[in-house]
Amino acid sequence: MMNKTVQKGMRLTLSSLLILLLISCNNSNNKPNVSDIKVDVNILRFDKDFFSMDTNRLDQSLNELNRKYPSFLPLYSEFLSPIEPMVKHGGQTYEDATRLYYRTIKPLYEAVQKKYNNLNDVKSGLEKGFKYVKYYYPSFKTPAVVASVESFNPDDPNLVYGTVFYHDTLIIRLQMFMGKDFDEYDPNLYPDYLRRRFNEEFIVPNSLRAIANTIYPDTTESGVLIEQMIEKGKQWFLLDKFLPGTPDSLKTGYTKNQTEFIKKNEGNIWGEFLKNTPDPYTVEQERLKNYLGEGPFTQDMPHDLQGNGTPGNIGQWIGWRIVEKFAEKNPKMSVQEILATPARQIFQEAKYKPK
Repeated sequence: MMNKTVQKGMRLTLSSLLILLLISCNNSNNKPNVSDIKVDVNILRFDKDFFSMDTNRLDQSLNELNRKYPSFLPLYSEFLSPIEPMVKHGGQTYEDATRLYYRTIKPLYEAVQKKYNNLNDVKSGLEKGFKYVKYYYPSFKTPAVVASVESFNPDDPNLVYGTVFYHDTLIIRLQMFMGKDFDEYDPNLYPDYLRRRFNEEFIVPNSLRAIANTIYPDTTESGVLIEQMIEKGKQWFLLDKFLPGTPDSLKTGYTKNQTEFIKKNEGNIWGEFLKNTPDPYTVEQERLKNYLGEGPFTQDMPHDLQGNGTPGNIGQWIGWRIVEKFAEKNPKMSVQEILATPARQIFQEAKYKPK
């Protein structure tokens, strides 16, 4: 039989190992503790209030709506719906334009309501994400959150994400999250690689994306390819901080298979990039278009055994990886310091050479 001293020593050793294991697991998660940060999100259902107006008493209904949404209603009328343009260019009164728009969009609103009668899951997801935003940016104020339903606007590339952060207001355009097979999505305007993102699980990530891109807007004036890749990569680096533990596919819009493929082939992707773009400081527009921006795939890049190519916008993903490499080499730098570091310096000091 073991003596009591040996047993006690083993218990201490096992306890120490357990503590070290827990610390190691906690560090690998790389999640800051945000349990003490208080966030309360209230989602205002402008969509319900707008489409419950009495069109027979429209003047009175609009006045009531304006009292409840004094800042948002003008924004909705002018930029998110065609009401104001119909008044300015169509010669209609505001009331007549509103009635016509109301009748036209009401069926879409009713379809949305069947799916999003409540937004409780969105509320809890936003509260969790906002805690991380406030952790890194303590002065961040919880924004007003407004849910809306409006006409589709495929001409604006930013609206394809379904969320807008404007003047401390987060706008969630619910008609953009009806599922990839929703009949109202014209495949000629919204190809498959975009429609697959029009699902409920993208609401919170796209909301945090809008906020991250406002906190760190892509303002680079350089036309240099690698610098643009890194500047855009900084946005995904920041988004990753706001959404720890969230699958990368929900941050980038890539499929799960695409995400696994590019992670396994990171070295090959970088090798093909350097092979096809010997000068990463190029300003050639065709190169920029190939590597940056939405698209079904990136030309001149590796394919998997099923013939699936490297997804579009791979330049932003490479930029993100370069920023992460730089951050790993500079563990004492804050997120803000990393974002403030010039892209060219990040590229030179990261010495990015994936295998």
